Amino acid sequence: MTRYEVLISDEGSAAIDGSPLVPATGQSVHEAVLDQLQRYAVARDETVEATVNEGPETGHFVLEVSPDGSSRVLPTTSTTTAVATAVARATAAARAATAPLAVPQTPPVVLPSELAARIGRINELAVAGLLDEAHALATELRESLTDEAGADDPHAVEARAVEAYIAHLRGDHREAVVLALAVARIRCRAGDRRAAEEVARAAAAWQWLDDDRAAAVHGRELLHMWDQLDGRGALPPVHGELAGRVRRRVDELEAVHV
Repeated sequence: MTRYEVLISDEGSAAIDGSPLVPATGQSVHEAVLDQLQRYAVARDETVEATVNEGPETGHFVLEVSPDGSSRVLPTTSTTTAVATAVARATAAARAATAPLAVPQTPPVVLPSELAARIGRINELAVAGLLDEAHALATELRESLTDEAGADDPHAVEARAVEAYIAHLRGDHREAVVLALAVARIRCRAGDRRAAEEVARAAAAWQWLDDDRAAAVHGRELLHMWDQLDGRGALPPVHGELAGRVRRRVDELEAVHV
């Protein structure tokens, strides 16, 4: 697997393997890094890894990015016991103050009959408690649609959202967050009216993460998408409240590492 070194400075600049990276207008430095790593993954037709350094005081983490744009933070053993204990306490305090919020619903998307039937079968398996079988079908559906039309294709995005939901039901919260964030990122980039709802869904999965490093990194991505939506006037008040709760938790987690 190809590996890269990413350096993000306190001033918000970034470099990959020593080459400066300039974010596009309205894009965060973290999004620019993710996009560039995805381009590397597409060019090599394989998942790539990157060690991301955000300064000597913040430390580093290892990020894995796939050609379809999904990403996840890999476990690391570099954190000291004292810091890990402090992070756990901060997480417990944040969770105690964070009650789940209802996610507003939007009208369902009209899908082609064949796709609707396949998604219906996945839902039937999930209702029957056959979550492994449902997850396998959801993954197969998402991969086939992505191969045929690309990760940003509306039907591929719907399949990814279904896969995220099944992963959540299985208790695979890290996978659920990665998939849900990918859906939210695509919706936000496209200016989709469902973007705010998808970010809230990703946040609902994010609250279950027990890896504090991943929670901080993915939490920052959630906050950036909420800031984008707020700047467009597309952030409902209930989502603003949820964003505030997430921001407080992320700030507490990051404060432990400074």
